[in-house]
Amino acid sequence: MKTRIGGQAVIEGVMMRGASSMALAVRDETGTIRLDTKRLPAKKPWYRRVPFLRGVVNLVVSLIDGTKIIEKSAEVMVEDVDTKGGKGMGWIMGISMILGIALALGLFIVLPTAITSGIFALADLSTESLDWAWLKSLIEGVAKILILITYMSLVSAMKEIRRVFMYHGAEHKTISCYERELPLTVENVQKCSRYHDRCGTSFLVFVVVLSVILMMILDVVCAACGWTLFLEKSNWWLRALLKIALLPVTAGFSYEMLMFLASTNFVLFRPLKWLGKQFQKLTTREPDDSMCEVAITAFNTVLQMDADQSIQEVHFPQAVTLDEFKRQLAQSNLASAINKSDLDWLLCAVLNIKRSDLTKDLSIPFGWTVRLGKMAQRVADGEPIQYVIGHTEFYGLTFQINNTVLIPRQETELVAEQLVKRINSKSKVLDMCAGSGVLGITASVIAGAKVTLADVSKDALKIAKLNAKANKASVKCVQSDMFARIKGKFDVIACNPPYIATDIIPTLDASVKDYEPHIALDGGTDGLDYYRILARQADEHLVKGGSLVLEIGYDQGDAVTQLLRDKYDVTVLKDYGGNDRIVLAQLK
Repeated sequence: MKTRIGGQAVIEGVMMRGASSMALAVRDETGTIRLDTKRLPAKKPWYRRVPFLRGVVNLVVSLIDGTKIIEKSAEVMVEDVDTKGGKGMGWIMGISMILGIALALGLFIVLPTAITSGIFALADLSTESLDWAWLKSLIEGVAKILILITYMSLVSAMKEIRRVFMYHGAEHKTISCYERELPLTVENVQKCSRYHDRCGTSFLVFVVVLSVILMMILDVVCAACGWTLFLEKSNWWLRALLKIALLPVTAGFSYEMLMFLASTNFVLFRPLKWLGKQFQKLTTREPDDSMCEVAITAFNTVLQMDADQSIQEVHFPQAVTLDEFKRQLAQSNLASAINKSDLDWLLCAVLNIKRSDLTKDLSIPFGWTVRLGKMAQRVADGEPIQYVIGHTEFYGLTFQINNTVLIPRQETELVAEQLVKRINSKSKVLDMCAGSGVLGITASVIAGAKVTLADVSKDALKIAKLNAKANKASVKCVQSDMFARIKGKFDVIACNPPYIATDIIPTLDASVKDYEPHIALDGGTDGLDYYRILARQADEHLVKGGSLVLEIGYDQGDAVTQLLRDKYDVTVLKDYGGNDRIVLAQLK
């Protein structure tokens, strides 16, 4: 059973369009499937009845409508906020569409034409010769296909695009399931093919194939008649313009071919259908069950609305003002669980604004209200706000963090201050137990030192690398259990090691013991295990007169001094609260 319902994958969702209705289903960050539906005009546009012309107009309309649908999905899964209330989003999407078209023309028309002209020039072949006219279009066609395959392969490596391709697969599977007359359940949908005859990817392939055939015919005719204007090597740009001018022709023919092939399975046409489906392997991925649920919701909604004209449209919730969002939050159970300061920091971090901007008349799209509410709940449940936000400030720099690394404390800035005082652009610094890399990256950015970041945790080093890149710090990262894989000597070794005694960890505040990594906290039975390793091995990796700059626990000054005094001249510095916090040890 064939259906005329078609679809489009969007950000975390699927749009389905039927005879008289359209439904956009998007899953928000709480896991809820949101619906936005629309009634389509009962009277079909006149161009839909004109063969070939309808393909050209449909291409333009699809580009415009597709952009609007993506913009609509961004209301639920928005990635940015316009402080003017979202009024500039239309311009942004319009400019993006224009740039996308320009990129497509450059990649798939101008570039293949230039490549082919270059090949003919290197091979010293005459582009005006009737003997080689057909070859020119063939090479251009091969170049187009290779560029298309490369482009699709590269963009599919991006996480966000890969998820869109998975939703594309869910869309196809859902339509295939219906056409096989199976009940629309997730289990049945997952059994169906993710390839479909009416896919836009097949349309794109047909455009490429037909453009090659059309240009091959034109080349042969021009060469036979002596019309060399579009054949001369120096006029490759004219040839590119001709291809752009012929796009409506190839689009019109490709659309009719797509519709015809979708209605037949005759053996002679199967190679073309096969070719289209091979390219769909690049633009579809196997979806997970939750994606199939979204596609089924959109499809069923269209079926119901097409069958029952009395069903009313539904729309995504509208954007709210900042003041209205605060009022909604105050009326919720979160009001007594999160303080105003934390809420302000959440708003600033999520909306990417300054605290002074909180007095402005901001408009928050619905998707952000969902995300903010979810993040506020995490803070209310006890998770440190730095982990919820995903970054923190340290020594005037911004560092990304998650629960694989410790949250940098204010006291550690005092350690960084002492480190920076002892180095310059010629210094070699080792940041041992680097974690998020705050000490070493600060040394690199502020003093220009040559820094090595070392940590036993692979996950911690991933965060450190991200922070180094974000702060434009040139550092070397080494995964090492203390000094096991460290080579060379350094002017300064900085270290904020695990220094909490094992039996003390269960007594720590829940925000620490339940969320921060124990591997970065547990210093052994007395909390001194890592200082003993430093005392035994650090001198082997220090130049003559080199120094240690260490953070210690509030009551560990005497104990660490005893461990180091045989090899080092030791000084203990206190923090803002008057507690022992920093050990400075210079090699004797």
